[in-house]
Formats: sequence, C-alpha cells, structure tokens
Amino acid sequence: MGGALQNFSVPGVLITGLALFVYGMSQLESGVRALGYKSFKQALSRSTASPVSSAGVGVAVTAVLQSSSMVSLLVLAFASAGVLPLYNAIGIILGANLGTTFTGWLVATIGFKFALTPLALPLMALGGVLQLVSNRPAGAKGMGTALFGFGMLIFGLDMMKGSVAELPQHWPLDAFKGHGSWVYFCVGAAAAALIQSSSATLMLTLTALHGGLLELPAAAALVIGADLGTTSTTALGSIGGHYVKRQLALAHIIFNVVVDLSAFFILLPALPRLLGIVGDIQPIYALVGFHSLFNLLGLLLFLPFLKPFSHWVGRRFVDASPIQRTLHLQSTTVPEAALAAVAGVLASIRLDAVVLVLHAFRLRPEQLSLTTDVANALGDSFGSRISSEQRYATVKEQEADLLAFSVRLQQQPLEPAQVEHLTRHMREARALTYGTKTIKDIRENLVAMRHSETPAVQDLHHRHRQLIKSLYNRLLPVTNSSGVTSLDREAIAELLRANQQHYEAANESVRELLVNVGVSGTELSTILNVNRDIHHAVKDWLQALE
Repeated sequence: MGGALQNFSVPGVLITGLALFVYGMSQLESGVRALGYKSFKQALSRSTASPVSSAGVGVAVTAVLQSSSMVSLLVLAFASAGVLPLYNAIGIILGANLGTTFTGWLVATIGFKFALTPLALPLMALGGVLQLVSNRPAGAKGMGTALFGFGMLIFGLDMMKGSVAELPQHWPLDAFKGHGSWVYFCVGAAAAALIQSSSATLMLTLTALHGGLLELPAAAALVIGADLGTTSTTALGSIGGHYVKRQLALAHIIFNVVVDLSAFFILLPALPRLLGIVGDIQPIYALVGFHSLFNLLGLLLFLPFLKPFSHWVGRRFVDASPIQRTLHLQSTTVPEAALAAVAGVLASIRLDAVVLVLHAFRLRPEQLSLTTDVANALGDSFGSRISSEQRYATVKEQEADLLAFSVRLQQQPLEPAQVEHLTRHMREARALTYGTKTIKDIRENLVAMRHSETPAVQDLHHRHRQLIKSLYNRLLPVTNSSGVTSLDREAIAELLRANQQHYEAANESVRELLVNVGVSGTELSTILNVNRDIHHAVKDWLQALE
C-alpha cells in the first residue's frame, strides 16, 4: 500500500485522503442510520417544546449520527409535514451545530495519537465481510457499513497526516503564513461551501495545525469560516422547496452569521487570554475546544430568545395557498414524516367535508357534542364565506395532491404497516370526496324537502338531519388533529347498522307517502334519490374508517 502511494504526488495523496475521509463519513452515517434510524426519528419527532430539550436532542442525535445534514433532513421532513412545530425544529437545528463538534474531539483524541492504518485495515475488512455474509441478521449489514466507514475515515485521516508532514519539502509554504485572520476566515468559508462538509474542513485544518503548517489563531479563523460556510448546504437545499424549508434555512443562516461573526470579532482576539487561563494545552485540543466553545456560547445566547425568534421566522415565506396543506413540495425520503403529511391533508379534507355537510343540513357546530379543539376548528371553518362549490373544489384538489403524492411515496421502501396506513388514508380520502360530492349535489333537494308543504316530507328531512347529527356526535369527539378516528370495528359496525336501519325506515316512509299522501312522481323520485345518496355517502365514510 505504501509503495503504491509513493507513486502519487504529495498533494495528490492529501486530496485522496480527504476523499476517503469524506466517503468514510458517508458510509459511517449510512451504517448508523441502518442500526438505529427509527430511534433517531422517534427522538426527533417526539422532542418537546422546551428550548433546552429541543436543542439537547439536536446535540445528542447529531453527535451519534455524525451528520448535521442528515439531522437537518429529518427535521425538515417532520417540520414540513406538520409533525414537528417550527419552534422545536429550529431548536434542534441550532443544537445540531454543537453536536457536529463531537467529530473534532473524536479525531483529536484518537486520530493524532496512534498509527491508524494498522487499525483501519482490519476494520474495513471486518465491515466488508459483515456486508457480504449471506443470511446475516438484520443489524449485521448496518454494523458492517458503519465499521467499514469508520475504517475508511481513519485511513483517509492517516493519509492526510502523512502527506501534510511532507508538504514543506514540495511546496514553498511560507507564502501561506502571515496573512490577516479575515483571509483564513474566507478560505474556511469557501472550503466548507465547496466540500459541503464543515467536518472535512475541520479535519484538514487539524491536520495542517498538527503538521505545523498553521498557527493556532489562523486555524481558529479557518474553523469559524468553515462553520459559516456550511450554511450554504441549507441555503441551496431550500431553493424551490416547501416554505418551512426556507424558514429553517433562514433560521440556520441567521444563527450562524451571528455566532460566527461574534466568534471572529470577540472570541478570536481573546484566544491568547483564553489559552492563558486554560494553561498548557496541545494546539489540536485548543482548536476543537475553541470550536465547541463558540458553538456552545452561541447556543446559550439564542436559547432564551428561541420562542420570539421562531415566531419572527414563522412569519417569513408563509404559504398563501388557500389549501391548508400542500404535498407537491413535501419530501418522501422520510416515510414517517410523509405519512404524517398525508394524515394532515386527510384531516383537512375531513374538516371541509364535515363543514359542507353541516351547511347542507343547516346544522351548527354548537348543536353538536364536541371537544373544545374540534369545536374551535369547525367554528373557524364554518364561519368562513366559502361556497359549497369552492369547498368541494378544495377537497378535490387535496385528494388529487394525495393521489399524486402516494404514487411518489410508494416508490420508497415502505414497511407493510406503512403501506397499510397509506392505503387506508387514500381509501378514506376517496370516500370523503365522494360523500362530499354526493351531499353537494343533493343540497337543492334537501332545501325542497325542508320547505315541502307535506309534513311527512319535512319529518323525513328532519330524520335525515338527526342521522347526520348523531353520526358526527359519535365520530368527531374521537378524532385527533391528524384526522385519525379511534372508534373500533365494533363501534363502526354499530353505526353501519344504524345507517342501514335508517335507510330502510326512510324507504318505508316513502311507501307510506305514496299510499297515504299521494306525493307526486317528481317529488317521490327526489326523496328516493336523497334516501339513497345519504345512505351510500354515510356507508362509504364508515367503511373507509373501518
């Protein structure tokens, strides 16, 4: 191996080592994801609204995953799906900045103390074997990927260390010394933006510092610049994305600009005094300590103002679409978040469907037995000046969004339970859309029955109205914010039986009208159509829930 590397120029070995280091990081990230991805996603999605806990989750998960970009992806997915409030998401993103500094401590502790190649090669070999063994346990492949990635990472670091030690023999490096701190700051920002990895830039800086190519103040300026340069990843990723994505990118950029400029203008000049307080310390430890210090101080500075800061960010880039939730910009890379977004749109469809039906039967939310949250949501929507045609058009557009999104989502590797959830959601969306159209189409018939000169017809309209009222009194109080109803199969079967009995009784009333009252053929046909359409709409809703 050593003989083969001698055929490369020293800069070539340095670049190769950097490439192997970055590739090793990506493999390590993939392996850790395979081992505990569900746990990480649950930790993120369930983080509380406390500033300290949100930031703490960001620090911990990023330190384990070794990838702030992966944490950002998960946070973005959950935030844009509505699972994670913006306030929590920003707290996690800010905490992830501090979590990335763990990489520097790991490398400074291990990477510059030992000869790494003798350790790297067995790790890579073991990792490769675990990935190739047939009939392996579920977690073995993930462990193999993580071990291979870690071995590749430290092998690349060892190559960088060796090449940096020989650079002075090939390049006149004196020209790089003596520049102002702002030059190193700009170089660090440009390098991180180009490589798209602040960790890789930090490793290059640590290697140069360890090899004597950089002095500590210059290395510290480079690291501050790299911390700012990494925001380019978030900024580029937010272009054309969901508005929540742009809000998170804005929060990340503002945080890093404030923290990094403060570190450059305040902490960097105070670095000699800080070193005097700490005492004799190796330069590489001083650098990673400085990196952690300014990120920690920045986080502590922002935490007391996280709520007003989040409120301010939340007013930027607000989506003005009349549809409450849109899916065309929602990512499918995190199926849990994607399914949560589907459930959110389904809840919006359900709300519009309920309001349209209430208007059709002249029922008001306060006439129903509802929880406070449901009553407030219904009341806000019920009072809006939207016609039934507009409301149905919104339902149709949302269902179309759901259908297109489900096609995209099914291209991801979904678990059987996730496929089942998606199928159930789509079936209910179809039933709600069908039922909404049915009730919209018979609104005039319901008005005619309500104003009929025949008391028996008015009574039949009243019984239809009572059926809908009874149905919503059973369904709405047990429906959560994601549109999921907690009724069991037996309760739904009971409602289906009640709907069938109502339909049979309604048709019996029509026969009595024909025999005893002499209702005209046109009115009789209208009443029969109303009976049938209400029966089928309610039946379809309930079967979809089942």
